[in-house]
Amino acid sequence: MSLTFRRSYPIIVLVIIVLSILVFLIGDQRVIAYTTQTNSKLSSQKTGTGIDFTNNVAVLDDSIVHSIEVLMTDEEYDKMILTYQETGLKEYFKVDVIIDGIRINEVGIRLKGNASLRTSVGGGMGGPGGGRNFPGGVPDLEGFQQQLPQEGQLPGFPGGREIPEGFQMPIPEELPQDGQEPPALENQLRDIPENLQIPGNQGFERINPFATTDGEVKIPYMIKFDEFIEGQTYQGYTAIALRTYGASSDAALLQEPLTNQVARIAGIPATNTAFTGFKINAEEEKLYVISELVNQVYLNQNFSNPNGILYKAEIGSTLNYKGDDPSIYAGSFTQQTRNNDADLLPLISFMKFLEESNDQTFESELPEWLDVDSFATYLAVNALAVNTDSMIGMNNNFYLYYDDVGRIFTVLIWDANESFGKLGGAATFDISLKNIQTGLPGGGAGGRMGGGMGGGQNVLISRFLGNATFKSLYEDKLKLVYEHVFQGDGLVSMVNQYSDLIHSVNEERSLVDLDAYDQAVEDLLNFIAQRQEYLDTQTSLTE
Repeated sequence: MSLTFRRSYPIIVLVIIVLSILVFLIGDQRVIAYTTQTNSKLSSQKTGTGIDFTNNVAVLDDSIVHSIEVLMTDEEYDKMILTYQETGLKEYFKVDVIIDGIRINEVGIRLKGNASLRTSVGGGMGGPGGGRNFPGGVPDLEGFQQQLPQEGQLPGFPGGREIPEGFQMPIPEELPQDGQEPPALENQLRDIPENLQIPGNQGFERINPFATTDGEVKIPYMIKFDEFIEGQTYQGYTAIALRTYGASSDAALLQEPLTNQVARIAGIPATNTAFTGFKINAEEEKLYVISELVNQVYLNQNFSNPNGILYKAEIGSTLNYKGDDPSIYAGSFTQQTRNNDADLLPLISFMKFLEESNDQTFESELPEWLDVDSFATYLAVNALAVNTDSMIGMNNNFYLYYDDVGRIFTVLIWDANESFGKLGGAATFDISLKNIQTGLPGGGAGGRMGGGMGGGQNVLISRFLGNATFKSLYEDKLKLVYEHVFQGDGLVSMVNQYSDLIHSVNEERSLVDLDAYDQAVEDLLNFIAQRQEYLDTQTSLTE
């Protein structure tokens, strides 16, 4: 025995004894390491790098088609989908991401969206099957008003979706009259077969019968760079959204980029977007839209005082005052900034003013509460672009920013991927918003949705357009946006520019099926032509 070994012998014996004791005590029990998203995030925050990853390619440059690849395990991906389908929760998972050749490690990814997400994976309504024996779930909208469908179509979702065999849904003989309550949504759904399966979304257990994907599934995502490492950003952005077609498939994905361009031309803020190829691991790239978020970074870029309070409206947010208790509005508005030192009080006070002020006070004091010029433009852009998945239809997809220095609210446009009639609204959608103002279903001439579509009449729109001074301002904005955007070939040029861009890279990257893509472009151009033809007949715009 060597001298070195003799010196180490006691240590070796001690290790053997300790190991023997552990084996005896633990036996064949399995030791599992537990961790949570919260603990993982806190651990990362202690050693956060605060690095802003840079690139010579701007992530929202819409003159190129970007590239985004997410690296995550199959197990984590399956868990992300299943968690949402069974619970409705959109949890962040730690992944690495490569954006235009730059790799960023330990970022968060989660599912994103509402209708677009249920379209792609089903579920998500707080339990298996949506908690109503309704595969995939449907929006739980109190007061949701249903318009009569066209023959052979599902109520509320135009576009030729055929009712599948065995699908039973009572259709009212006539629309509710003014002042009458529509039939409860639960009653309209009572005869849906328990195990109804709809073609076009194969591969997922729970399917949304209101959704149409035409066999293609694209899941929307949120990528958050600072979810697990404090201060980590990419080109100054804390997060980006990867967006798809919304409630029904559309290969071109042009509605949101187009509408946001219209908004910026009209002079109101709108999120910047760009096209990207997106894939997870080794799967094939698919065409997506990248969008910045309406968050603190967005406020910094668009407001002289960016340190106010940002509120996000959920579907059915009518701005109706229901009392001073903030918990009443928990399902209507989510506070996005200054959660620790501000609350819903400014918003509640604004809603109380809208509800209780007399006509004279409303006209004289509304400009002290609201940027009325910006709001009139917001209404004009959405009305001309037939964006019914907004305040003018579903009472949805808008933000309210409260500048606590100027003490004034601004309504912000967001999530316009259902515009140009995609979620209802014919090319003859009434720009006067008369039916929306009065809360009647239908949205005016040729319209398919009205102000009651998402939870009832919107009190701000109703009072704003019911006042002669503010209605005149709205009509001025309509004419301005019409002349700058909808008159002439400006919109068509935008569409063709985006289309040429996708064609230029598709042979090499195969992001889209060109036949489906070209058909979607043609459908949009046809809608724009019909919309312009209708608008050209409106004397309020042309005289």
